[in-house]
Amino acid sequence: MTQEVAIVSALFNAFLWGSWAVFLKKLDSYPLDAFFLGLYIFSFVFVWMLAWIVLGKELFEELAQVWRARPSIIIVALAAGGTFVIGVRITMKVFTAVGLSVTAPIQTFMSLILGTSLAALVGGRPAALAPLDLMVACLLLFAASMATVWARIVRDRSLFEAAATQLRDAAAGTSRRLIAKNMAFVGFASAIITTYALGISYSLRTPGREYGLTPLSYVSVLATGSLIGVVLTSGAILTLRRQWSLFFRAGWRMHRYSLIAAGAHYGGNIINAFATGALTAAVSWPISTTSQLWTYVWGLATGEFKGAPRKSFLLIAAGALLYLAGILYLRWALLRSA
Repeated sequence: MTQEVAIVSALFNAFLWGSWAVFLKKLDSYPLDAFFLGLYIFSFVFVWMLAWIVLGKELFEELAQVWRARPSIIIVALAAGGTFVIGVRITMKVFTAVGLSVTAPIQTFMSLILGTSLAALVGGRPAALAPLDLMVACLLLFAASMATVWARIVRDRSLFEAAATQLRDAAAGTSRRLIAKNMAFVGFASAIITTYALGISYSLRTPGREYGLTPLSYVSVLATGSLIGVVLTSGAILTLRRQWSLFFRAGWRMHRYSLIAAGAHYGGNIINAFATGALTAAVSWPISTTSQLWTYVWGLATGEFKGAPRKSFLLIAAGALLYLAGILYLRWALLRSA
């Protein structure tokens, strides 16, 4: 896979990652943990079926060979799969409580700084890409994220200021405590999610890293870890709340959302693994943060910005241009020293 194809693939992966969470709005009273459980069951089945169709018995031969040579590769991939889903679950819970304006800045900052640093330290970076160039690209992508976040803030102030003014005095203290609590949760969850970057940097075979798993084998192990993680966490919550009956009786109407989300979520993970195999995680991981832009695009498509001031739309456009600038700068940096 050429670098150009890999970058385009990483951008498409970001589109998938930024799209599947839209189904959270369809859940109504259906438990979030039931949705998550279905999502990762379908993801596990989807990934293993695809890997078996493409690789056949070579899949198990590769896993056995890697396990004999360096079992830590399998263990880290499993742990990454089981850990990052916990962070995703916490983030989605907070998102539904306080909205994207609170969660996005923290999540993007942690992803770009901590995630990219881990990816570069563990998995290395292309020799042509200088650390300063990677930093500049991350700053452009973070600025893009802040522009889109500000667009939502402007919208909220314009559309809901009257209602907010009426409630502000009565709920100010509670709101501050709630927002502070949720910001702490998002920071913790975002740090956990970066184990995805750590896992793919360590366990995937990339340029200059001769040992590791090939993309489909890696994602198969990752999906297995994710299923274990979600059974232990969301499964435990469903048990404590006695909500298993809601999961089993949900029927196709609700499970279809988990199925489609699984295709986007783990379909994106597969594409990301192939792109990372060509670019290294130090490059593909920052590109994946453009997924936030698609969250706002879906917001535009579903009418969330209907009646918002012109400034909101200008800020979203500015964010899109800054995302593009960050990607083009990365590509330019890779070509400049090649």
